Amino acid sequence: MANKYKQETKKEPVTEGRDVRQCTHPQRTRRQESAKKCAKARSERTDRQQLAHLDTILGKNKGAVKERARLAERIKNAKK
Repeated sequence: MANKYKQETKKEPVTEGRDVRQCTHPQRTRRQESAKKCAKARSERTDRQQLAHLDTILGKNKGAVKERARLAERIKNAKK
């Protein structure tokens, strides 16, 4: 017995010439601006200053374990 409905063909999604609407949500733009500000502040700090900054924010040797290890390694390699 034949199918009652005609089989649909698979269509490839068209991505060319498609306008992607920019998100204008105010919270998103605030988060993006905050992230840029934090990244700029971090880029101006040295590795030792960043370790001290983490200590003041999180507490002495608490949290950010991987970042602390990475910074310690970079400080050790800089001495050589």
